[in-house]
Amino acid sequence: MMSSGPLLWLLIVGFISSVAPLNPDDPNVCSHWESYAVTVQESYAHPFDQVYYTRCTDILNWFKCTRHRISYKTAYRRGVRTMYRRRSQCCPGFYESGNLCVPLCTEECVHGRCVSPETCQCEPGWGALDCSSGCENDFWGPHCSNKCQCRNGAKCNPITGACVCTDGFQGWRCEEPCNTGLFGKDCLLECQCLNGATCHHQTGECVCAPGYTGAFCEEPCPPGKHGPQCEQRCPCQNGGTCHHVTGECSCPAGWVGPVCASAVSVRIVRDQLLAGVHVPERRPVRPHQRAVPVHRRLHRGEVPGRVSRGHLRAPVRPQV
Repeated sequence: MMSSGPLLWLLIVGFISSVAPLNPDDPNVCSHWESYAVTVQESYAHPFDQVYYTRCTDILNWFKCTRHRISYKTAYRRGVRTMYRRRSQCCPGFYESGNLCVPLCTEECVHGRCVSPETCQCEPGWGALDCSSGCENDFWGPHCSNKCQCRNGAKCNPITGACVCTDGFQGWRCEEPCNTGLFGKDCLLECQCLNGATCHHQTGECVCAPGYTGAFCEEPCPPGKHGPQCEQRCPCQNGGTCHHVTGECSCPAGWVGPVCASAVSVRIVRDQLLAGVHVPERRPVRPHQRAVPVHRRLHRGEVPGRVSRGHLRAPVRPQV
């Protein structure tokens, strides 16, 4: 069984705490004069009939006459006296809690505390008079009083104001795109693009360099196409092929010019002969053979295209 000593001590301490006076130096404590009645014992002059005797001519009373007079004596009685004293109490808008005056808020401060009469101080990330509403997207902090500084569609943390970047952006305010070769959330994904291509900092989609195509820019432009996105048509003629990047024509034997539109003339060949240039030569072929250009030095007086003994021919498999 618990001893009554500690329990009695707790009761005494609780009683002393409950009746502790308010601190008059507290700015939330107000004072005023009040009257009160006290019972006192007061003295007063109480009248009574005092009998005394005097000498007189009354022979029957032996010359002694009785006389009366009102006299007073000090008596005591209980009375009520009005007294005045200075009383401390909580100022308007405050209520007494223990020996303190704390502010009163009619509406509960849901996510905050009452700091002055009818005034809530909200926790970071909460607003409204009673701190019951979360901050809107563009604001943060206590009472949502700070405006977010985030960019590129980023949202800020309603408590700290830190920016939460959208995919493809980085930086304190999400003002910078991902570094080259990276994309996506927090710029943690690596691009898979090839052949000098770059990838979109948000989606990772490859942006091919001129002359390449495919999901990862892994293929050159198809024949007849070149340039950015392989959208330009090759201008080469007479069987010429173009470079998939620059579009520069590579002409077949017998054709020259930027787009392979000019045939090689005898005069040109003779000029080349005089300069000692190797000239490709076409030769007549049979149906089952194809001509193979033979680069050799022409002899003076020899005409290109004339079939000479010993010229090479490559057999061709007949097409079915």
